Amino acid sequence: MPPRASSSKTTIIAGILAGLLAAGLGAFYLHQQPAPHGDQAPAASSQAAPEQNARAVDALMALPEIKAWSAHIEKASGGRAHGAVMETSPETRLVDGVACYQLSFFESTPDAAHRWESFVVTPDGKRILVDDIVSGDLISLEQWRKDNAPMQRVATQ
Repeated sequence: MPPRASSSKTTIIAGILAGLLAAGLGAFYLHQQPAPHGDQAPAASSQAAPEQNARAVDALMALPEIKAWSAHIEKASGGRAHGAVMETSPETRLVDGVACYQLSFFESTPDAAHRWESFVVTPDGKRILVDDIVSGDLISLEQWRKDNAPMQRVATQ
């Protein structure tokens, strides 16, 4: 059987996955950077956005659900898949007058990235909302935990 030519759909999907991977690696890189020493002032205001993004990613990664999901993915896949927090849009989302980061938790496998949940996080990381991508509504972590029992996701898989 002769090899099949790649379809444009496959090319688009590969491009999207490559973009998500690049965004995730960028977020991971920012997350790994050491905090500046107290005696150093930021060089320019352009550094504020990456630092705020890193704070938002750190806050999301500190959630017990994200920690449990990451550990579960790692264990269940024998280390072949990993949990990752990635920025899903370069544009911020205005929530109550605050420009928030749009982040998602993904299961990253060698073949694809699978979104588990989407979040909106304030630049200081103090407010995290869950983005219901079906309805477009934002719900509090408390309501999300009550309605969706996210920790059960790893208990039943």
